[in-house]
Amino acid sequence: MDISTSFVSTAPSAQNVIDLFDGEWSTAMPSDLRAMSQPGHAALFADGRISWANLVLGPFRGLDILELGPLEGAHSFMLEQLGAASVTAIEANARAFLKCLCVKEIMGMSRVSFKLGSFLPYLERSRSFDIIVASGVLYHMTDPLQLLERIVGKTDRLMLWTHHYDPDVIREHPDREQFAEPEPLNGTAYRGSKRLYPESALSWKGFSGGSESYAMWLERDSLLKFFHDRGYETTVNFDDPEHQNGPAIAICAKR
Repeated sequence: MDISTSFVSTAPSAQNVIDLFDGEWSTAMPSDLRAMSQPGHAALFADGRISWANLVLGPFRGLDILELGPLEGAHSFMLEQLGAASVTAIEANARAFLKCLCVKEIMGMSRVSFKLGSFLPYLERSRSFDIIVASGVLYHMTDPLQLLERIVGKTDRLMLWTHHYDPDVIREHPDREQFAEPEPLNGTAYRGSKRLYPESALSWKGFSGGSESYAMWLERDSLLKFFHDRGYETTVNFDDPEHQNGPAIAICAKR
């Protein structure tokens, strides 16, 4: 649907709102909403990663949470439902931001504030937060260490879910030609691999990755070492080397 020229002739409904971005949704809507999103493959409104983070880092009740890259607002909704006093969610992708506003309206969120812009400059000048949630953003960064440094400068508790580089897995992966040999990053001991985005991903309107044609994927050991070097204790879950998009891991870190 071309939002700029469309009129809707049916009675107001959640489905009308979802259809503004028909074919662009990653998130499946809750069944009780009685609205279908397409392709809507990810059950992010009932995501075990957020529930797990609440157990390890929380409880979230009464806390001020910063969410980096809310995608379509499902995790934001979960954080509010778990009792967060406030959720500040920063989204740089304009279409994803508009989808977040749609979800905020149809789900009746009242303690979530979605902001359009880059979280990198935001983290430079923002206040500290009780917890930072960064699910699905690190592996889209061209300089992942820069983001991690800014995160640890603003919180002592964080949840991170990301893909990472594992040579044994990647060499058998269908996208293996998109990865370069790993190398030290920014003159440090932390290593990562340059990963090119396939054209099919870049051309999809619903693509919610980074703004560049590539990203740097940290190696698993480097990712954990980064937090240990800065005094964090880490807990790992959802460690999935066979994830269809590449090896993935969830980390809760606190100090």
